[in-house]
Amino acid sequence: MKELLELRVNYKYAHLLFKEDEGVNLGNPVRGYTIKVVKIDTSSSLFAEVEKVSKSVYEKYGECFFYGWEYQRKYSSKELHDAPLFKMTVRKYFEPSGEECGTEYDDNCACKLCGSGRKQISPLRIHKGRFLNKRDVATTLADEIVVSKRFVEVIRENDIKGISFSPVFFGKQESEDCFQLMVEGNRLKVDERTKFGGEPFEVVQDEENTQYISPCPNGDHLGLNLLSEVYVKYSPIINQYDFFISQQTFGVKNDGGPNRPLLRPHHILFCSPKLYRTIQENHLRGFNFEVAHIVD
Repeated sequence: MKELLELRVNYKYAHLLFKEDEGVNLGNPVRGYTIKVVKIDTSSSLFAEVEKVSKSVYEKYGECFFYGWEYQRKYSSKELHDAPLFKMTVRKYFEPSGEECGTEYDDNCACKLCGSGRKQISPLRIHKGRFLNKRDVATTLADEIVVSKRFVEVIRENDIKGISFSPVFFGKQESEDCFQLMVEGNRLKVDERTKFGGEPFEVVQDEENTQYISPCPNGDHLGLNLLSEVYVKYSPIINQYDFFISQQTFGVKNDGGPNRPLLRPHHILFCSPKLYRTIQENHLRGFNFEVAHIVD
C-alpha cells in the first residue's frame, strides 16, 4: 500500500518547503495564488518536514501552513484480491439533513457526551434534489445514507447479506427511485491500532471541537477525524454477512444554527470481498474503498 497525504498549502508559506513548479497552484496568477496543492508520500522524509514547518509557521505567525488535507491510499491488485474486509466511504454529501426535514429520532438512548447511539424512529424525510445524479449513493451530514433503485436491485439480485433498505419521503410523497441504506446492522469493534485525531500533525488545536478530538470516556466515540487505515476486532459475523458498520463513531455533533450545518457522528462502513466485487462489477458509483484489517 502506498499512502499519500494531499495538502492544500497556504501559498504565502509554500516556498518554505516547496518549489514554485511543485504541485498545483490555485488562485489568480495575476493577483496572486492562494493555495498550492501537493501530494506527499507519508513514508518519505518530506512528510516529517511538513510537521516541522507547520509548527514553525504557527508559532511564528499564528497562521496555518495548510488549510485542508486528505489521505489517499493506493493498493496493488494483489492487496485488493487478498483483502478480507473493505472500508467503504460515501463520496457525496448533501444538505439539509433528514432531521431538518422532519425525520424523527429518539435521543434518550444516545450518549449524553458525544451524541452516539441515537435511533431513527420514522421514515427518512429529505428535500428532493439531484444528490444521486450520476451516482448510486450519497449521504447527509447527519449520517443518513440514500441509494438508488439500481443499487437496491443489484444488492438483491446478488444475495448480499446484512444490508437492508427503507423508504425515503420527499415531503409526504414516497420516492420510487431513492431508498435509505440502513446502518443499524452488524457491528464491528474498531481496534485501538486505528488512529483518530484533529489533523495529521495536531499543530492547531480546534477549540470549538475539542471534545470530539479525544475519545469519548464512554467508549462510544473515537475522535474527530480518521487518520489511518482501519483495524477491527475479529468477529464470527465477518464470515456470515457482507455489510457491517463500526460499533463506535467519529466526527462532530453540531445542532446547527445560523450558517452552521447540522452534524452528527458517523459510523464507519465495511463490506465483504463479495460486496466489493458486486459494486465494482456492476459499476455502482459513489463509493471509495480501502483495505480494512482484522486483528485478534
